[in-house]
Amino acid sequence: MTVPHLLDGVLTVLAEQGVGALSVRTVAAAAGVSPAQVQYYYRTKSELVRAGFDYAGEQFLADVVAAQPVTLMDFVQQWLPLDDRRERRARVWLAYAAISAADPELAAASAELDEELRRWFIGRKLSDHAASQLFAMIDGVTVQCLMLPQSERRPLVERTLIPFILGLEANS
Repeated sequence: MTVPHLLDGVLTVLAEQGVGALSVRTVAAAAGVSPAQVQYYYRTKSELVRAGFDYAGEQFLADVVAAQPVTLMDFVQQWLPLDDRRERRARVWLAYAAISAADPELAAASAELDEELRRWFIGRKLSDHAASQLFAMIDGVTVQCLMLPQSERRPLVERTLIPFILGLEANS
């Protein structure tokens, strides 16, 4: 069952405090409810983590659809932490990437989401190989951006991703 205010609490904890702070108690505090309410809907931390992951993925895909990206760069702009909203989403993604490295079930769910995104790339005439390269570039640039002040992020994108994407578009 999806309980948006509780899942927003999960994403808030992950974005603001990181994976180590995620607990029923911190999610309850972020959502403004009692820990018992969180446990009523999500009996284990694992259930809470998975539901939060699914919710974050649904939000990301909804944002991409709403933005109606036409070019690869339009799509990549939705991903990169170039404003506060996308920075929060990138921090959540990074937290889930860390969890997925040790949780096979979450790793499988992450792979499913990646496959959906890969199909979008391939629908834009990229080969599977080029789509994998673009994923790796997006992931790396996202991590690098999160370590920089916002004022330095766009220049990083302009030096790295834009030339790479222009090369992909020229070859497709």
